[in-house]
Amino acid sequence: MIASAFGASPHTFGRPLRSYCGTVILNPLVNRPLLGGLVVYCSIVMFMGVAGQALVAQEPSEKKSATNPRLVEIRFKSDRPNLVGELVAENQKYGLLILDAYGQLTALPPSAVEGGNPDLAIASIQEVEGILTPCLAVEAAERAKELMPAGTKSIVTEHFVVCYNTTEVYARWNANLYERMYNGLRRFWKEKGVDVHEPRFPMVALIFGTQDEYLEYAKRDFQGAESTYGYYTQTTNRLATFDLTGIEGMIPAGTRIQREDLITEIFSRPQAERQVATILHEACHLIAFNTGIQKRLGDYPLWVSEGFATFFESPDFSSSSGWGGTGKVNRFNLINLRRYAPQRREDSLLQLIVRDELLRQGETATNAYAESWGLTFFLIKRRPKQYVEYLKLLESRPLGQPADAKQRMADFRKCFGDDLDKLNKEFVRFISSLP
Repeated sequence: MIASAFGASPHTFGRPLRSYCGTVILNPLVNRPLLGGLVVYCSIVMFMGVAGQALVAQEPSEKKSATNPRLVEIRFKSDRPNLVGELVAENQKYGLLILDAYGQLTALPPSAVEGGNPDLAIASIQEVEGILTPCLAVEAAERAKELMPAGTKSIVTEHFVVCYNTTEVYARWNANLYERMYNGLRRFWKEKGVDVHEPRFPMVALIFGTQDEYLEYAKRDFQGAESTYGYYTQTTNRLATFDLTGIEGMIPAGTRIQREDLITEIFSRPQAERQVATILHEACHLIAFNTGIQKRLGDYPLWVSEGFATFFESPDFSSSSGWGGTGKVNRFNLINLRRYAPQRREDSLLQLIVRDELLRQGETATNAYAESWGLTFFLIKRRPKQYVEYLKLLESRPLGQPADAKQRMADFRKCFGDDLDKLNKEFVRFISSLP
């Protein structure tokens, strides 16, 4: 589930760095868990604008080019470490958005020091020369392990950093699953003309040994994690989950677990399909927002992002990896969509396009997720060129300028045509024809 919010005013780009005084806020919105133990997917940027006294920001003699975003250094009045990163977004009312070397985003609202937390008060904001150098994988691993229990280990693969305090066999199974999904998504979208690039930052996944450890970590990001198996946040750019086998801590110390035994244990559980789908779903979000398939914190209707992830989440227990690959029918959502069909309203498609809350509210989430998958599956299978055109159109929108319902419909119609009634009928027939 996505919870996404921006300041009401647009962010500004390409202007001289303004002066600000404020408090650092990493402000995850409260998210509701998806029904059936599905996953919470958080995207966050809330600039809490408050009038404050100005601080002098010094500019270098030469402006950064459009391809090299400006680098700034934030100094605090307390002993907090300086924050150095790219200026992603700037708005006089809502503040700054900073991207650091670990790929994390920090919102800095222009709040006054008076009445604020002295530990977070800003002393100065200064533009500096140079470009942002992403951290190394080993550096990402060391920082991530600080967020986990003592004794946490890490695995570095070609594209991922997996930190874990579960069995190594389980962690490697997850790491292999991530890499396979990465390669599958990359091939799939490149064939369809999407500009897919290598991740700029190491993609970090945290795997906790117990659900309690996972919940302790998750509470800093959202409420309601008890009903989830994992989630991804766009601000931290991390995926978090826990050992889904339930066998960690139940086996004698030193006992070696074979990979085949682990997979058998996972797949034998009644809830295995949804558990594995959760891992795949969140990995899809992580990959999409790090390879340019989607723009991080971009203005995507919620059905697009969640439909995208459900399109690729389908497990396959006949495969040793557990993933069914790209383009498979999502049986779980197909069943839910067919159950929803008899009560589905004529304007259901229109409502899905313009109303994100349908995927956030418990009473409508199951049907909305199913329809998001169905619409995505239909468009990719029957309108692939238009779907890619639609993704590119959404990507082109500047940060902080969320489209209203009228604009969303205009965007959709521009790519898929004006006759929504005709499209809806084709969609219904297509879903009905699926085996």
